[in-house]
Amino acid sequence: MTNKLTIKAFNHVALQISDIEKSRVFYSEILGLEEIPAPAFDYPVVWFSLGNGREIHLIGRKPETPFTPIRSNHFALEVSDIYLAEKILKENGANCLPIKSRPDGILQLFLTDPDGNFIELCQI
Repeated sequence: MTNKLTIKAFNHVALQISDIEKSRVFYSEILGLEEIPAPAFDYPVVWFSLGNGREIHLIGRKPETPFTPIRSNHFALEVSDIYLAEKILKENGANCLPIKSRPDGILQLFLTDPDGNFIELCQI
């Protein structure tokens, strides 16, 4: 195929959440992400910066809209010390799986946010 889409960079990941405030606390206070302004939608949202134009968009729902989380999706965030990250997460009551090594030697740890969305932390 000669006409291929060219991907320039990762921009954001969007996750459906059930409780905006609970998720805001988790992402800002436990994961330490910076909240950034978001456009005014007709449903609740909270956005966080990962730096360099990369973002996480948490999307709430209107009360009449059914909640349908997709639990197999995840995004990955790089950390410099995965063992320190695990310690901090556990101290804050986060639900973490044990650290494991990928076949290429990169260490990874999976955790879930308050809605069961999977997040991977990796040490490269």
